[in-house]
Amino acid sequence: MPEERPCVLLASASAGGTIAAVRHFGALGMDVRVISSHRLSAAAWSRYVSRSYSAPPEIEGPRFFEQLLAIGAADPGQVLLATSDQTAWLYTENAARLSEHFRVYQPPLETMRRILDKRLLAEAAVRAGLAVLPSWDPGGVDDLAAMAAKLPYPILIKPRTHVHRRRNDKGVIVHAPNDLIRQYRLFVEREQPRTIPNPFMPDARLPLLQKFVAAAKEGIHSITGFIDRTGDLFVTRHSTKVLQRSRPAGVGICYESLPPDRELANAARQLCHEVGYFGIFEIEFVRSEDRWNVIDFNPRLFSQIGLEVRRGMPLPLLACLDAMGDASALRDAVANAQTEPNGAKTVLYDRFTLHALLLAQIMTSRVSRTDRAYWRSWVKQNFASSVDFAADGSDPMPGIIHALSEIYLGVRAFPRFLRSTPRVSPITAPALTRGQA
Repeated sequence: MPEERPCVLLASASAGGTIAAVRHFGALGMDVRVISSHRLSAAAWSRYVSRSYSAPPEIEGPRFFEQLLAIGAADPGQVLLATSDQTAWLYTENAARLSEHFRVYQPPLETMRRILDKRLLAEAAVRAGLAVLPSWDPGGVDDLAAMAAKLPYPILIKPRTHVHRRRNDKGVIVHAPNDLIRQYRLFVEREQPRTIPNPFMPDARLPLLQKFVAAAKEGIHSITGFIDRTGDLFVTRHSTKVLQRSRPAGVGICYESLPPDRELANAARQLCHEVGYFGIFEIEFVRSEDRWNVIDFNPRLFSQIGLEVRRGMPLPLLACLDAMGDASALRDAVANAQTEPNGAKTVLYDRFTLHALLLAQIMTSRVSRTDRAYWRSWVKQNFASSVDFAADGSDPMPGIIHALSEIYLGVRAFPRFLRSTPRVSPITAPALTRGQA
C-alpha cells in the first residue's frame, strides 16, 4: 500500500460491484465515499462509507456531472472509479474537466467507444482473432424488412449500448420475421425519445440483431480481471453465470467459480490490447459451434466483484494503485493475486432476490417442483463457500436496504414478469441457466 491513503469515490450505490468495493476498501482502512441518487442505495448505508453525496441519477448525465464537479471542487484528489457503463462513458468523455479535481482512471475515448458500442466490440474481437456470434446492423425498419426473411431464427434484438439508456433490459428474442419487425419497431420507438444524442455514438438508439444461442451446460463464461496501463501486468479469474433475473438474457443472480482457462485468459488479454484498454474488466463468452464467442465487455466494476475479492484478486485495490501511480505496490499486488488461495469452488449469489424470484414463481405457478428443489439444494450445498451480493453480518445495513429496494422494484416489475414468464412448464435446473448476455 502507498504511504498516502487515497480517498475513493464510487457512484452506482445500488450496484453489487459498488457494495463489494466499499467493503473491500473499508476493510483496508481506506477512505471510501459514495454518490447516491435515492434512499434505497445499499452501498450508501455501509458502515465503511465515510461520506455519502446526493446526486441526480447517472442517466441524467449533465445534472449528475455538474454535481460530480461540485463534489470534486469541494474536496479535490479523490480517485474516481467507473461503476456502470454510464459512468464509464461519462468519466471518459469528460476526463479533462474531471482531472482538474479528481484522479481519473479511464482509457481514451476511442477505446471506450469500441467497447461500449457492441457492433464495434464485435469488430475489435474479430481483429484480435476471437470468435463472435453472427450479427446484423440494419439502418432502420426499411433495411430490416429487406433482410428479415433470410435471417436464421431465433434472433436476439439487443441494445447497441447501455450508455444513456433508462432501461436495463438485455434484449428480446424473436422467432419469425413479422415478430422481428414488430419488436424492432417497438424498440426504436421506445428508445428514441429517451436516448440523449451522442456524436460519438450516432446510432445508439438502433438495436443490433444477433443470432440467439441458448447457453449449453457451460453457461455464460465470465473472465474477470485487471490489466495495467502498460499492458504488462495482467491477472484473471473465471466463473460462470448459472442463473439470471430474466430469460433469455438478463442480469446475473448466481455465479460459480471455475478453474483457470489459459486459452480464454489469453483471448481476453488480446482483446484488451486490441482496443487499448486498461483497468478492471469482465468479458463474457458463450459456447457455440465448438468455440467460445465474445458477447460482452464490461470496462468497470461489475456485480461479482465480491466473488473475485474472496478468491484473492483485489480488483478495486489494483485499479486504485494504478490510478495513484504506485507501480511497486501494484506489481506486488498483481503478483500475489496470480494464484487463487483456495482452489475450492466458490459461489456468489443474491440470496434475497433468488428466494424472491422462486417465491414469485411458486405463487404464480411458473416453476416446477424439480426446479424449486434444485435451487434450494444449490443454496444449501454452497452455503459454506458463498458470497452474498449485499448481505454481510459484519455490515448488515446494505443487505437490508437491498432487500427493501428489491421489493419495491419487484412490485413495479410484477406485471412484466407475468407477461414474460410462461406458466408451469417442465423447467429443469439447466433450463434456468440458458441465456445470452
